[in-house]
Amino acid sequence: MSEKKKPNRTKSKQIAFRVTEQEYDELMKLVALSGMTQQQFFTTAIRNTKITNTDGLKEFRTELKRIGTNLNQIARSCNEGNQATRAEVEQIGKELNEVWQQLRRFTAEQV
Repeated sequence: MSEKKKPNRTKSKQIAFRVTEQEYDELMKLVALSGMTQQQFFTTAIRNTKITNTDGLKEFRTELKRIGTNLNQIARSCNEGNQATRAEVEQIGKELNEVWQQLRRFTAEQV
């Protein structure tokens, strides 16, 4: 029997193996926690590299973008001769500190 190979596929080989129901459930939980596809998860595990879930990083990006927009508005206002209020600067400082603490907790969970 000849092996059919799809011409546009860069990964032409497939591996299949059997596991118990319990092993399957455990593996699927690990895959879900990783935030990766099954293929990414197993390829990373086989290469003996650290598997890190990056799902939460999107929220940090959104929050940091919002804070950056606020900073740009304050900078624009200052460049126009207006003074930023102490409350505005303190609020942004608090927001940055909160994001920083969340990021530290997130990265600590990944170790």
